Amino acid sequence: MNGTISGDKTLNHRTQSPVSRWRVVLSKELREVFRDRRTTFAVIISPLIITPGLFCLMGSVARGQAKQTQAETFRIGIVAPAQAPTISRALAAIPHLEVAPVTQAEAETQIRDRRLRTALILPADTESRLHDQRTVGIRFLVDEGNSESLAAVQRVREGLSVVGTHLVTERLRSRNLPPDIIVPFNITEQPVRGGGNGTTFVLSMILPYILTISGISGGLYAANDTVAGEKERGTLETLLVSPASRRELVIGKFLTVAAVCLLSSFLSVVGLMIPFVLPLKAFDWLAKGGLHLSAASVAAILLVQLPLAVLFAGLLLAISTFARNQKEAQTYIGPLMLLVIVPAMISMMMKSEASWTLALIPVMNATMVLKQALSSTFDPVFIAVASLASIGYALLAILFATRLFENERVLLKA
Repeated sequence: MNGTISGDKTLNHRTQSPVSRWRVVLSKELREVFRDRRTTFAVIISPLIITPGLFCLMGSVARGQAKQTQAETFRIGIVAPAQAPTISRALAAIPHLEVAPVTQAEAETQIRDRRLRTALILPADTESRLHDQRTVGIRFLVDEGNSESLAAVQRVREGLSVVGTHLVTERLRSRNLPPDIIVPFNITEQPVRGGGNGTTFVLSMILPYILTISGISGGLYAANDTVAGEKERGTLETLLVSPASRRELVIGKFLTVAAVCLLSSFLSVVGLMIPFVLPLKAFDWLAKGGLHLSAASVAAILLVQLPLAVLFAGLLLAISTFARNQKEAQTYIGPLMLLVIVPAMISMMMKSEASWTLALIPVMNATMVLKQALSSTFDPVFIAVASLASIGYALLAILFATRLFENERVLLKA
């Protein structure tokens, strides 16, 4: 990037209108920004190729882990199995379980050493309780920090549940009672027409976060290069003596960064929806049930990107203008990224029906509107307050960037 627009003859004419001048600046900046491979990678390649690829990889890993867990043989222990031969035989019959007799002290030690996955402690009167048709209390020793220990507990629970159902059925038959007597309700779920599904629920969890991060990260290189980069290369002075005013220059640069942020956000939405739309086996763990979004939801998803892009562009341009060089700008961007990531992460854990006071929090208000759009739970008051607040914050960011750009000491400091 040469950092100068002296080659643009249209800008050298003093009679050119102000509107034409900032358009020339915008055109020049966009050309220079997309000549940088870093911007192309972050804005286009990453959301359209890498994001779906990561979901494909996640699905493959998840399926592989699930198959491995199902096929794995867990070694479990039973404390004093001689006191409970019925349960010991039932556990030995469960597939992929290896049962070993242990004491409680041995069980705790071997679970910590990963030689046992879990162990059962049974009451001394287990057999008499089963004979008398009473409840048997069973305690599991488990390492809660070990996923395989938790998986072993789940497998034993499922096996004991089958055994328990069989015992209950036998008890009812011995008393000439039908098995249905212990099942008063048969509950099923029927999805309503036009409602959401598991796919839209997953999207409402992760899309606001991805959209927010992609919006600001996509404009990082563009914002850093457009002012701090020109300071570093010494080409900003050449740009300042052009016929374009400071305000026209900052408008052109600001619109460039905003356009890159907006494009990055939009392509991130497209890239994130690819796994939910394409009927590929690699994405079937996400696409079960399909993706159904109303026209209003799609419009809200697209519109919510605009104030975010404007806000991020103003903040990034202000940092780039204030910094002496790109390295210093990157240092300032670290805390800014944290301020953006935290509310985006918090929104992942919140329900879409939020108090309108949250609409005043920047970034979070946009992510919450997006969650409402995906779950089709539109709150007009929240959306109105969030939109006005976002527009207000965006205008403040633009004003702050413009003031910095018009400050000679800030703009030309080395």
